[in-house]
Amino acid sequence: MITDLDGTLLDHDTYSYEAARPALRRLNELGVPLVIVTSKTAAEVAGLRRGMGVGGVDITENGARSSSSPALCDALIQASRQAGVQVRGFHQMTDEDVAAASGLPLEIARLARRRQHAEPFLITASDGAERLLAAIDKLGLRWTRGGRFHHLFEQGGKGPAISRLLQHYPDARSLGLGDAPSDLEMLQVVEDPVIVSSAHLPTMRRVLPRALVAQGLGHVGWNHAVNSWLDR
Repeated sequence: MITDLDGTLLDHDTYSYEAARPALRRLNELGVPLVIVTSKTAAEVAGLRRGMGVGGVDITENGARSSSSPALCDALIQASRQAGVQVRGFHQMTDEDVAAASGLPLEIARLARRRQHAEPFLITASDGAERLLAAIDKLGLRWTRGGRFHHLFEQGGKGPAISRLLQHYPDARSLGLGDAPSDLEMLQVVEDPVIVSSAHLPTMRRVLPRALVAQGLGHVGWNHAVNSWLDR
């Protein structure tokens, strides 16, 4: 069972997973591991994992590897200057700024800024997005788009991380759930992909027409989709 968090297992606005508790209980009872694949930090996910009460694997910071956060911050500034487009990376924000931009409680926003391998950022001028992302590409770095932020990293990604994991379990059934473009690589490598509705749904369906669409938003749709899959 492979899932994104924000906007998928967690409500986009409140970050609640209350409606998903029935399916989480079933996963625990059946011994089905919950693989969390998220842009969140390890510190954020640790608390969520304890509350959910289901064991499994955590793939954090979008599965990014290699570059340190300071190197990525420098690269983001370089791309911003080359493109002539202003950005705000997490390293340029206070805990209060991140809380305001994300809707996270202040104590969780503080954990969200503990980055090691990826740098979330906001593009302050929407008409400059293409120029900035092209400048990042020219630096040989990768980026992806989540529900609220873009994310800069050097190597890895959700798709490669899940591909490596599934190679160890060639006979396992794999359900994957996500709601944003950053989840597409992951959903393309699982056996049963499910899109949880969001503003990105049209784009997601064009790229992955074989995917099912969850009946309900966030944790409501997640709960229904996981229970339906377990009943098969």
